[in-house]
Amino acid sequence: MTSTQPADSHSIIVIGGGAAGMIAAWKAASSGVRVILLEKNAKLGIKLLISGGGKCNITHGGNMENLRQQFRANEARFLKHSFYQFTNADILYHLNQLGVETYERDDGRAFPTSGKAGDVVHALRRLMERAGVEIRLSTPAEEIMHDRAGACGVQTPGELISSRQIILSTGGSSYPKTGTTGDGFTWAQDLGHTIVPLRPALAPIYLDPVPSAEWQGVAIRDCILKAKSKSETIAKWRGDVLFTHQGVSGPAALEISRDAFLSLEENQRVNIHVDVLPDVSEPLLEERIQQEVLANGARILETLVELFVPRRLAPFILASTGITGSKKCHQLQKDERRIIVRTLKDWHVGGVKEIPLERGEVTAGGINLHELDPKTMRSRIVKGLYVCGEVLDIAGPVGGYNLQAAFSTGYVAGETAAADNRNGSTQTLNDNSRQVDS
Repeated sequence: MTSTQPADSHSIIVIGGGAAGMIAAWKAASSGVRVILLEKNAKLGIKLLISGGGKCNITHGGNMENLRQQFRANEARFLKHSFYQFTNADILYHLNQLGVETYERDDGRAFPTSGKAGDVVHALRRLMERAGVEIRLSTPAEEIMHDRAGACGVQTPGELISSRQIILSTGGSSYPKTGTTGDGFTWAQDLGHTIVPLRPALAPIYLDPVPSAEWQGVAIRDCILKAKSKSETIAKWRGDVLFTHQGVSGPAALEISRDAFLSLEENQRVNIHVDVLPDVSEPLLEERIQQEVLANGARILETLVELFVPRRLAPFILASTGITGSKKCHQLQKDERRIIVRTLKDWHVGGVKEIPLERGEVTAGGINLHELDPKTMRSRIVKGLYVCGEVLDIAGPVGGYNLQAAFSTGYVAGETAAADNRNGSTQTLNDNSRQVDS
């Protein structure tokens, strides 16, 4: 649908009040431009409020180049400019200035010292209010309007708000209860953008058969979780794994979920395996088991396995080897010892049944990066449209990387929209048609 209603060249509309949208609105308004932020929820930053288990993993510490390299190659190239325009130090500085103290864990993840995600959201709201952003809550966008000159407004249930600069920051499709229901993908596609197929990323993995009730709530610390297809490892990650009533979760499961899903899409069977002792080689593990057998030959095998895995898992791991757990250690045969070693190093916990898109911490897929200018976040398809945050085809690892991408791309989108507004939006699509920088 198009509209010929005149646009208000003195305003910028930001659709979406998440991490990217709030930073974009603040940056644009801080240039003295009128900014209206539309958020369909009754609160800002709903997804931020539940991030990091409610503690909000704001960003990741260290050099921004190192952060950038944690993304897939095409995503890293796209983020190069924005990551240096607005860094991890920048977002922490602004939060600190607004009274939100932060700290960095040994693993590089940065959190508010209070442990409350709400403190981060409140600070970002104050940042916008000080810049003069007009925040409209419970105001869903229904359609992005456009005419021959480009974007010209946003239709809401109550009115058509005119503008020649519109920033799209609606998030992905994960956790739809937070409001990220994929609206932005539909609007962008209607305007001519290509949507890379949506896939879960950083999502729990549902297994078939489901884990035994005895496993549920048990965690294996610092293991290597592997997704295998046709005996080949298609993805692996070292970290903690948590067994749930439907499968596996925890950092390691989240990290391999995207690649596992891609194999499922190709109708391949995917199996999940665990190396419970990644720092111990098979020969060394066999030697350690033999030493335990010699020292404590009268103990049963189940208690031997408990030395290496959580107690509740020991009988199931032994059952998968076909060796009786009540058997005494001194009765263990050499070939049985090797079977136990191989199982501890490559325990098959089940086949992948499903990886739910709506449970992913982020959505992989989204607006094609080639259709945006990474130095400005301008659309190459629609003049006056800027895109930032998770609605982009970007999905990094767990640990604050995705929030940093949202902050950085939001900053650039807000900066560019404000500059175009001041300049009368003279930038043409032809000026904006360069390929993504390598």
